[in-house]
Amino acid sequence: MQRKTTIMVLAVAASFLTSWSVAAQGRGGGRGGQGHQPPKPAIDTALDVNGDEVISADEIANAASALIELDADNDGGLTFDECMGFSNDGGQQAPQTGRGGSGGQPPAPPIFSALDTSGDEIIDGYEISDAPEALLELDSNGDGVLQTDEYQPSRSGGGMGGGPNRNR
Repeated sequence: MQRKTTIMVLAVAASFLTSWSVAAQGRGGGRGGQGHQPPKPAIDTALDVNGDEVISADEIANAASALIELDADNDGGLTFDECMGFSNDGGQQAPQTGRGGSGGQPPAPPIFSALDTSGDEIIDGYEISDAPEALLELDSNGDGVLQTDEYQPSRSGGGMGGGPNRNR
């Protein structure tokens, strides 16, 4: 009888631990509190050349050159898909329309919104050449560099939509 009770207690404990583990993962609880993170947008990777998650003054100054590298179709402008790293050739799935943010599509990161000063969802040649000035608009603390909290979407609350959008 005691063996049967021990087995039942172990089964209940295992069931509890499994449920707790699944619930913790659903809240982003995994190891060290780190849940699944979506892939970094291509525009972030292009601008943060050394990958330290800080866009330095030198990286800001060289932003136009870095952005040109994202122009997959060589048309002189950058679409949302090019900036996010979406492709139709087996890469990430491109959203159906525009910048996303609804219907399960990713929202435009603050960098894209800051660079797309015309709001037409294309970073054209003029906007690329003005990139250093536009990026500095995201520099909320005025230190001349962009920390992740200045250029990546907010992970809290749900407001993950773009940053400032200056009109000419």
